[in-house]
Amino acid sequence: MNTAVELIESGAVCRLDFDLPTTVWQEIMSDNVSLLTDEGGFLSLFSFITGAELLRVEAGAGLIARMNQFGFSCLNRRPVETGALNEEVLILKKERFDCTGQFAAGIRNQATGNIEGAIKNYQIAIAAEPLLERALNLLGLCQRISGNVAEAEISYLKAMEVGPDAPEAFCNLGILYQKAGREDEAQKLFEQALNRDQFYFNALLRRAEWLLQSGQLNNSPLSELNLRLLMHYSEVGAVQRHLFSSAQRFDLAIEEYAEKLHNENGGMANAKIQSLQRRIESLLINGAYPAAIENMQLLKSMTPQTHAEKVVAEWCGRRADNIRNKMRNAGDFKFLQILEESFRPSEPSVTAPDSKKTPLGVAEFFSLVLLEVMRDGQIEPAERDLLHRLRVALHVPEDAYITMFNNVRRQLDGIEVTGGLREKFSHQRLFRNLCLAAFRDGVIEDGEKKILGFACKAFDISSEEFKRIIAEVPK
Repeated sequence: MNTAVELIESGAVCRLDFDLPTTVWQEIMSDNVSLLTDEGGFLSLFSFITGAELLRVEAGAGLIARMNQFGFSCLNRRPVETGALNEEVLILKKERFDCTGQFAAGIRNQATGNIEGAIKNYQIAIAAEPLLERALNLLGLCQRISGNVAEAEISYLKAMEVGPDAPEAFCNLGILYQKAGREDEAQKLFEQALNRDQFYFNALLRRAEWLLQSGQLNNSPLSELNLRLLMHYSEVGAVQRHLFSSAQRFDLAIEEYAEKLHNENGGMANAKIQSLQRRIESLLINGAYPAAIENMQLLKSMTPQTHAEKVVAEWCGRRADNIRNKMRNAGDFKFLQILEESFRPSEPSVTAPDSKKTPLGVAEFFSLVLLEVMRDGQIEPAERDLLHRLRVALHVPEDAYITMFNNVRRQLDGIEVTGGLREKFSHQRLFRNLCLAAFRDGVIEDGEKKILGFACKAFDISSEEFKRIIAEVPK
């Protein structure tokens, strides 16, 4: 696709205004794109997800050289008003760009199987601009393919140093280590890749496979990883084989195992929440921070007074902190003001926060009850009586009840879309989910003991059932 482009410089930031339709630009925002200088005086916008050139612009290396002089480069869809900043669709890039045209030539050679030619191209581009994180990563990939393992490791490590927020080099180095039998180091790198994009496929599948193979069946990360694989990559053959293997290890049919994953992850198994999380990760990786913040606000608004609320708040908070760090000294942007108003900075901690290590409270308990009662799409008279008695006993006000009811209904809509099973109310299943929530931090506090005791009486859970369920809950 050919288009017109205009360079606009302002302070420490420059931007390119592209004359493109809104629908095309929306797709580009959720992609993972970069600018490449090409032969013949062209500039191309290249997708590192599809490996395709999205558009070409008649501009030379001089434009790229100008952009490299700035701390930030903004890609922008040209607004109706000439020269105006269309901030909500901005893509901000802090990366360096290639002025030689060798990076684009290397990608073409690699795509056609000319690995040695690609290595030479990447090396020339990196010699001219040592901070080309994407070129360093692809150089490492080509070096590994050609058998130069030691050189590939060096290239990946440089790529990780230059681009510490990108998952690709972390995962690729993990694969290199895995092939060399350095499994522990590989798994740490896969975890680091997932910390940068929790839906990054290669790291996601390899991490989940290792947890399964090492026998960590009751490990909550395995459940979370398998849920993402089920909800986002179930059409991939390798994923299907892994999920069937997981189900067999639990002696469950695949349908039963899918329900198990939904139950263990509660509100986070909502298709709408999962879809928003994946979109936000894509926008952040691509530098589309304003759109990411807008979607983070939407995600946060979906979960008030539910057992997913704290998980989502922590998840969004960590990403808000990352945006703050990347945009430090970038100048005044309205989206940064929105970020400060919507997401407070996280409290500093010695270790990374664990979003699931929060005590089971009354609001989460009642939301779990609602979730179980409404699984079959209706509230029967006996269930309505149970909810009324619980509301009175737990002092749940009317407005809070309505909010939780609406949120749970949205969650069940999401589960239904992704193939979750709508079944009748089950006291045992509900009590198991309560125990999972109470045990997640490894400590049963006094308040949680009272809630579990109350649930045993309310749901007529016998002492034998209590012991059996507790024994099945991962500690």
